Amino acid sequence: MSLTINSLIIAETRIQGVTIRPVLGAYELLFGLYLTIHAAREAPMRAEIAGARISVSGAEGRRCELGYARPEQPFYIKQHDFQSSMTPALILPLQPGQVAALETLRGTSDLDFELTVVGTGFDKNGEQQVQDTWRAHVSRSDWIKKLSDARVRNILLLEVPLPIGETSEEWDGIADSLRRAEEQFRLGDYHACVASCRTVVQELGFHRFKNKDWAAPLLKRLAADRNSMAKDEREAAMWASLRHYTHQAHHGDSEGGINRYTRADAQLVLTLTASFLTHLQADGIFGAANEWGI
Repeated sequence: MSLTINSLIIAETRIQGVTIRPVLGAYELLFGLYLTIHAAREAPMRAEIAGARISVSGAEGRRCELGYARPEQPFYIKQHDFQSSMTPALILPLQPGQVAALETLRGTSDLDFELTVVGTGFDKNGEQQVQDTWRAHVSRSDWIKKLSDARVRNILLLEVPLPIGETSEEWDGIADSLRRAEEQFRLGDYHACVASCRTVVQELGFHRFKNKDWAAPLLKRLAADRNSMAKDEREAAMWASLRHYTHQAHHGDSEGGINRYTRADAQLVLTLTASFLTHLQADGIFGAANEWGI
């Protein structure tokens, strides 16, 4: 890859890395560059880079516009009588919803970024427009690690917090199952993600109601006498319904199980599981009295 002015190469370019980093309420996608600037043969050329239009493709090869990245610092390239180098960076702001869309686009595959760099160049003939295309490939495993390093994995990409910060002894197994569900979702193992969420919901129900068969009475009440149910009873029925929805992921074909869950199915289950957990934690679920008559 290179940077040219009026068809003459001023520098060889390489994208050293793509990094996602957290900022308050959002993220930044940083493209680290390495430029080897050629020694001037005649009149030295120079260029000022304004930014780059970023596009990306994922699982199906469909390319989508991601946004416009700007230099982290003023980005000037100038030839000398000798070869030189520089390591600038381009930064693209990302909202959580964009990261979610990027994950949907990626699916279970790698990501291919394309940077259309624009700026102004100056040679012996005066001012020239600069436009070149640079590319970067990020493997699935590298991208998942980048999400983890940026703590994006602690946020379900619908801006729902994953409540995995508790340290109580009874919480450890539940938190491990929730982390496992999130990791399985990232890796595209949607059936396993749903099954892990089912484990989370079941164990929470057991801790909450001190009864392994806590869901059945709630569902029976919903079917028989739903109009007289109080708010907290209806909330409990939603919880039991989530367990009922995920139950087929826990069984094989002979027991009526299914193994064909889509990304949308898994995202729905993981989002609901995280949302219910956050709500129940706020109410002090562990050690609370049995208020729902189970």
